[in-house]
Formats: sequence, C-alpha cells, structure tokens
Amino acid sequence: MTSLKTTPEAVFNGLEDRVHFYFCLLMAVGLSRKQGRITSNRQKNAFIMKWLKNAGQIATFRQRASSEIVWLRGEILRHPPDRDLEPVLMLIYRTASEMRRT
Repeated sequence: MTSLKTTPEAVFNGLEDRVHFYFCLLMAVGLSRKQGRITSNRQKNAFIMKWLKNAGQIATFRQRASSEIVWLRGEILRHPPDRDLEPVLMLIYRTASEMRRT
C-alpha cells in the first residue's frame, strides 16, 4: 500500500484542475439530460464530443486539461457509439476528489 509520503508528487499535480474539468463535464451532461436533450447513450456521447471540442477552445481547459480532452475523445471513438461513458467519468471524478482530500 502506498502512503502519501511515498506517492510521487506528479500524481497530485493538476489534481484540482482535473476535478474541476470532470465536475464541469458531468454538470453539463446532467443539465443537458434534465433539459431533455440527451435521451440515449449515443446522444450523450455526441454531446460529450461536442463539449470536449468546445472545452479545447477555452484557454483554461486547453492549458490544464488537454490530455484529458484527447484521452476522452479517443475513448469515445474507440468504443461502440452506445457505450455509456458516464460511469467512467464519475469514477475519475470521485477518485480525483478523494485524492485531493488526502
């Protein structure tokens, strides 16, 4: 088991930015679903792809979350269009949030 004293500092670099990025993405997905614009996983993935494209054009996200944007776009493109990515997003968000608190 790894303790905080032996965990590389690189693991924690940008953790706050990662938490913020995933929070914003999850909120956008949730709001869009609540407004009735997302009714299927295929629509959710299309929404996330568009959101990621727009996020990549915002300076803050481009500078601090570009690797997340590239990775998520690749995840969506590598899997079937009906795959639900939201549980993965929630897992990443929760894990990063917990790491931030330690």
